[in-house]
Amino acid sequence: MFVTWLQFLLTFLTLAAVSLTSAANGAGPAALKPVQDILKPVAAPLAGFIGTIAITGFIWGLYVLIGLIFVILGGYITFDLVLGLIGALLLIVLSVLAGYISVAAFFGAPASGAGKVVDGIKRSFGGVEAILGLAGLVFALWTLIEFILNRFGVYI
Repeated sequence: MFVTWLQFLLTFLTLAAVSLTSAANGAGPAALKPVQDILKPVAAPLAGFIGTIAITGFIWGLYVLIGLIFVILGGYITFDLVLGLIGALLLIVLSVLAGYISVAAFFGAPASGAGKVVDGIKRSFGGVEAILGLAGLVFALWTLIEFILNRFGVYI
């Protein structure tokens, strides 16, 4: 039970933090400017910690993704598994986008192989960072609601 809570908290908190930072500070369409103006003061306290949170989120997202791939290779596919894959991918991408400087430095970008992957993610998704951040916030909220409902025996 404790491990389940710990996994949920790590996933939820890192996803919420990197999503909030990406939604507030990322590039996106001009229509999102009012939303970003609202989110900037909320994300401001995370500025000093976002590098550490992003590195943690990136490593945790990779761990979850690898675990879910092994489950798929075992022949077990459910809707929750697909949501888990989406969450892991969002966590990886948003961690790179939110804390690019820290994550790139940690993985030795662009000199190392992992650094090239980090640079590729930044180049591929940098233009839609705000949209992905908002999607990550919605997904984090969904994760919270589903986790609470599951504790009370309600499975969606």
